[in-house]
Amino acid sequence: MAPTPFEHGLALAWSDGALSRNGAKMLETLQKQLGISDKERALQEQAWLSEISKTERRSFGDGDQILSEWLEALNDTESLSPAARSMGRAALDVGLSKTGWSEALQFAEGLGLAADLAEGVWLEKEAEPLDGWPPALDPLAIILGLVISVPGSVSKKEAQYSNGTPSVSINHPDASPSHLSWMPNLLPISSDGCEWGWEESSIEDTNMPTNSLNYSHSVLMAWIRRLVTMRKDRGEIGLSGLPEECQLVPSSSEVKFNGDSLTLSMIVDLGDSGLVKPWASVKVDGEPEIIPAPEGISDNWVKIHDALAGLLITGIETLPRQLLLASGTEASISAPTLNGSWIVHDIV
Repeated sequence: MAPTPFEHGLALAWSDGALSRNGAKMLETLQKQLGISDKERALQEQAWLSEISKTERRSFGDGDQILSEWLEALNDTESLSPAARSMGRAALDVGLSKTGWSEALQFAEGLGLAADLAEGVWLEKEAEPLDGWPPALDPLAIILGLVISVPGSVSKKEAQYSNGTPSVSINHPDASPSHLSWMPNLLPISSDGCEWGWEESSIEDTNMPTNSLNYSHSVLMAWIRRLVTMRKDRGEIGLSGLPEECQLVPSSSEVKFNGDSLTLSMIVDLGDSGLVKPWASVKVDGEPEIIPAPEGISDNWVKIHDALAGLLITGIETLPRQLLLASGTEASISAPTLNGSWIVHDIV
């Protein structure tokens, strides 16, 4: 049975095995935001906590962080209603079971979006084609089966150039930037060099180093999201080590940097066990190396940790080749190193 929005919040708050004071405060905020009574909350909380007491510590993620991000996403009220209608219409296209409809309607009702979802399903109001959804509706997308069934679509645009700061630079006489079909929001910069920047400076990056090939961690994060989505589009498992019924939420992935290491985290839906956000780190100083998983976690979590680290390494190894190919440059590059928030190579 799919959770209610408040049960979803509970799962996020407890996803690392304990409820912090900050998590408890955020649950109070969520209760007010959803408009549920103390009695209704108590019933949902009692039922949910009776289940968690039967399970082991589920993850090594950061429950407070995930709950905080979801609460923030719920504030984007202007986009929720039209997105719910579009999701209802898309669910009808890919096939909606009676159980799926019942569970989706229950969740949408908790967010005050039941009418919008129904209007999309029954075509009572015109709904735009689904082209993504606000992060607050990730759980609804999972219930409706849209995470895998509806590939991301990108509307075709006329050739554009970025006016932002560079997020990728290739310093080579043969290099020339082109438009990237596999990352359409990363646009060529009209300059004397070979550079790409984010559309309308939507993502700010720090000052770029002066190596032969430089790309920001924000570009690596976007590329990893793309890798997971492409795997799903091909019908492959998004991440090795996960049971078949588990699903990744690519839009939730984050890449953070610290010294000579990068850390990848991503929300994973474990079905009846709820949502978790595992992470894994890789040392980037020459050939990338997996930093071992924390001690004391189960073998299953070690597998997920190592699979995430493998995905991060795959991104680090494949993205530079994609960029060189897009620039029309045939050259060899050195092993990667980190320079602040940038992954850098030398062309050799």
